[in-house]
Amino acid sequence: MIKRFFRAVKSIMLRLLQSLQRFPEPLILACAVVVILIINNHSSLVEERNLRLAMVLALGIPLTLCLRVLMERKSVSKPVIAIAYLLTAIFLFIYYHLLLPNLHIVTMTRYAAYSIALYLLFIAIPYLEHNEGFELYVIKLFTDFVFTFFYSLVLFLGLVAIIATINFLFSAGISSKLYFDLWLIVAGIFAPAYFLAAIPLSGVVPNKEEYPRSLQILLLYIVVPLLTAYTAILYVYFIKVIVTRVWPTVMVSHLVLWYSLLSTVVIFFIYQLREENTWARIFIKYFPKLILPILVMMFVAMGVRVKAYGVTENRYLVLAGGLWTSGAMLYYALREKAVNIRIVITAVLIAVLVVSGPWSAFAVSIYSQNKQMEKILTRNNMLIAGKIMPSETTSPADKKSICSIIEYFNRYHSLADLKVLPHDFTLSKMVETFGFDLTYSELGNKHFIHRPREIQTLLEVQDYDYLLSSAAGLYDGALISQGALSISYQAQILQIARDGHTILELDVGQAALQIHGVNIGEDVLANEEMEFITENEYLKIKLIFHTINGMEDIATGDAHIDWVDFSVLLKIY
Repeated sequence: MIKRFFRAVKSIMLRLLQSLQRFPEPLILACAVVVILIINNHSSLVEERNLRLAMVLALGIPLTLCLRVLMERKSVSKPVIAIAYLLTAIFLFIYYHLLLPNLHIVTMTRYAAYSIALYLLFIAIPYLEHNEGFELYVIKLFTDFVFTFFYSLVLFLGLVAIIATINFLFSAGISSKLYFDLWLIVAGIFAPAYFLAAIPLSGVVPNKEEYPRSLQILLLYIVVPLLTAYTAILYVYFIKVIVTRVWPTVMVSHLVLWYSLLSTVVIFFIYQLREENTWARIFIKYFPKLILPILVMMFVAMGVRVKAYGVTENRYLVLAGGLWTSGAMLYYALREKAVNIRIVITAVLIAVLVVSGPWSAFAVSIYSQNKQMEKILTRNNMLIAGKIMPSETTSPADKKSICSIIEYFNRYHSLADLKVLPHDFTLSKMVETFGFDLTYSELGNKHFIHRPREIQTLLEVQDYDYLLSSAAGLYDGALISQGALSISYQAQILQIARDGHTILELDVGQAALQIHGVNIGEDVLANEEMEFITENEYLKIKLIFHTINGMEDIATGDAHIDWVDFSVLLKIY
């Protein structure tokens, strides 16, 4: 039993070593990502720049994987390899500074699209010239990924159980952050190394007999019947739409999109079974034709939404996804024998194009929403010589549309991107500019947080007598007494008494609001900007804020503090 265990461990170690020898750069990058995330996990302040760095290095993983499989297909000289990796490093450096300056919805969407495109390209590269067996290659990667996921999950849960038991039995005081560290190591290092070791060498054609029987049963006898039933339901629903002429909501378009994407993946996976399985052959032959009218209805429904409200990133991506699945279904419907690698390559191109250039989802959405705003203002006689004129007679529907567009730019882009707005426009000037406020909007508040830039610094206390922090018992409802001095903190009110007489009552929430008022829009502040000092004839007090959390009304600018974490320095006179 012990010998078998050590043989299994040795086999796993050899597999990991094999993976490291074949894909050293991706695994080194994976290790770097895990190290950065572990450092962030143990930091009292999550640094956005560290997260951005980890994301860029993670983007380098599929990029270097692509380079590795490319070099396996053709012999490449060492100078060319060096230049390729130098260009990769330059690309990642530029991406960090120009394409990922912050963690915003736009930058995150672009990052996700590029990551998907690179991983799909990594899958396709070995079969760009000879695509025979490509579907089986992808199926092998898929099944290996599933097995790796479950192996990693079991390993992680086992390690957690061991550490939790040690912590419980021996009162070891092990930090709960260690569990997340373990997950990062298992998911970020062990899983990629284990998975990459199973990837066939370039040029190896998988055998049809290697098609997993369990996957075949799942797809042909469970998923395909479910898709067929779902198709019948959609046909009945869209017949109802035609009869009632009540167009479906945008949610239906999303349902159709995900259903069509799943259908495309299923056809791809069962394509190799069409010759020996009648049910697979029938489904591949007729389903692509049956789904086309449903996709047309989805485009009609989305067209109604776009005509009424303009293009947004969400609608753009739905339309782009719909175009890709429609093209894939037309390809399957018209071709007697499909070359499935073309489906993957077009997905790579779509993923890159929708987030790049003047035709990207972001550029088109900004242009469309600008036109939408101009149309609404012109219809209400509020746009004269390019200047907005306030109006109190605007219909509630148009007020809501105007507020929605303004919120869209404020949340996803910048108010400066809405060209008709005055250059000094802020949300607090809604009434002055438009004649009505943001009460017609669906969202009226935004969250803010302030944190110090440096968290590992020495605190100067020589001018004070006492230090009290949240770690020492300063929490809501606390009452701390020492000799003649007593300190209470409740509902953001800090009260200090001596010999039973109050010598200071301070509203900590108002002190935090003062800091917020001069640092609106800034999350990370200099340490001295997170301090509040006041004094009277009895004492001097300094509040050192570690975190300030609150909400701000985007219409009026009014703010309130939800929660603060702070320390107190006292000098008693």
